[in-house]
Amino acid sequence: MSNHDEAILRSRTLQPAAPFPILHQAVRIALYDEYAARAFYRRVSESFGPQPPFANIWQAEEQHVAALGQLCERYGIPRPLDPFPAETTVSPTWRANLERAVSGELANVRLYRYLIPRVDARDARRVFANLQAASLDRHLPDFQHALQQALSRESYHAARGIPAEQAYVRHGPLSDLLEQGLALLSRQHGAFGLAGSLLRAAHPALLAGLLAGGATAHYLRRRDRISQTTEE
Repeated sequence: MSNHDEAILRSRTLQPAAPFPILHQAVRIALYDEYAARAFYRRVSESFGPQPPFANIWQAEEQHVAALGQLCERYGIPRPLDPFPAETTVSPTWRANLERAVSGELANVRLYRYLIPRVDARDARRVFANLQAASLDRHLPDFQHALQQALSRESYHAARGIPAEQAYVRHGPLSDLLEQGLALLSRQHGAFGLAGSLLRAAHPALLAGLLAGGATAHYLRRRDRISQTTEE
């Protein structure tokens, strides 16, 4: 079963000649767009695990859908059917999904920029503006930051002849944290001089082991000093 105004919803374009009020069209188009984002972010979270930014922004999309749903109730607007859980697919790589998310958030911002001046209801304009601000000020920067991290990690691995998909293999919390730091270092030419070059060339798991060993040695030395002081 499809929506009676499926062509309008898919085009995301208001049709003044259509037998539906402009406000109804605008709210349904906005809700349809939020449906699509929610389904995509949820599917990525299911495919790659509940990691940010997809997992938390997926929850935010639920709030967007709820806000538009309240407009539907207030103005007697039928909610569109949501086809996206059945038809949404994700890209095979984490980076590609981040790129899709960035493009989607930019498109969402443009959609509200198009809709806001074309509706007369002040409360609808306010809801649209709030959702646009959420995309522009929070969601888009989060996805852009995550994409930059993904590019850094893939570049770090590519420099060592490791396939891009291996950039997201988990090695443990400490190794993963180090790997992210080294990936960022690798983008800073000359960072820390020779030491920086050596660090960037090292394997994260090796550095994690060295750090763990160093921390253990430091703890043991400190314990011995405390013990000697107590004995004196």
